[in-house]
Amino acid sequence: MALTWIEDGDSRQATIVRKGKKATSSYTRSFKVFGTTDDVELHTAASQKIIDDGYWQYPGLPSMQLRAEQYSVSFLGDNAWQVTIQYEKNGADDGNDPLKRSRSFDTSGGTQHITQAYGELKYGTGPAQQGAIGVDSNGVNGVDIVVPALQWQETYDVPNAYITSGWIRGVAGVTGTTNLSAFRGFQRGEVLFVGCTGSQEWDDEKGKGPWSLAFRFVASQNQTGLSVGSIGGITKGGHQYLWVRYEDAVDGNDLLKRPKTVYVNQVYRETDFSVLGIGTS
Repeated sequence: MALTWIEDGDSRQATIVRKGKKATSSYTRSFKVFGTTDDVELHTAASQKIIDDGYWQYPGLPSMQLRAEQYSVSFLGDNAWQVTIQYEKNGADDGNDPLKRSRSFDTSGGTQHITQAYGELKYGTGPAQQGAIGVDSNGVNGVDIVVPALQWQETYDVPNAYITSGWIRGVAGVTGTTNLSAFRGFQRGEVLFVGCTGSQEWDDEKGKGPWSLAFRFVASQNQTGLSVGSIGGITKGGHQYLWVRYEDAVDGNDLLKRPKTVYVNQVYRETDFSVLGIGTS
């Protein structure tokens, strides 16, 4: 015999938390059910009711659906039951858009070994070195200096559905590459993607919470019109490596080292940073 379901006055109670909050939104439907004293028949009908209802749709937001997760019953006597169905959704696991963004930066600079100076002052009777640093009989020793470098980090909280194994592999493939096109206002080749770290919280009650992702970048400016000794017109990308080959030269009785050739090497691949999924502007 078919059971009769009548929604009662305690039905349609809802608690909705804001998007991104690590808490559970809930919705309740409450019924009086008539037509049986059989527990098995009642529970079978209640389970089917959960399957049939599936989700409760939050008005006006197609992506906001609360799923029927559990039900409770109590026998009222005389072929009557109280059935309450609970719908739930973790508020921090809604859609694929980032839930929170933050950025931090550091202009402390980086360290680079150079063999050629921008300028030179000479004291004493020795010959000019044309900017070569630390010259001795074995070669040009050079020096470690601090060079301009902007380091920054972008942190995002994103829903669990956003992070897949394919996405993680894709980000790993971009690590250690420079930007193929403009990124965050920097020109092509000026930004190096250092890598991304991710962490996630999980518990039995709320399930999988959002992922917290941290993307790290280093920016170094492209340069044109550089000169090394008497060699001019040099162009160097922000993360390209410039080095100098020297040749022996003689000034009176002094053996010198003079820049013979300047090399600019591309040491990082270029990739499209849009695959990171965090925008480019």
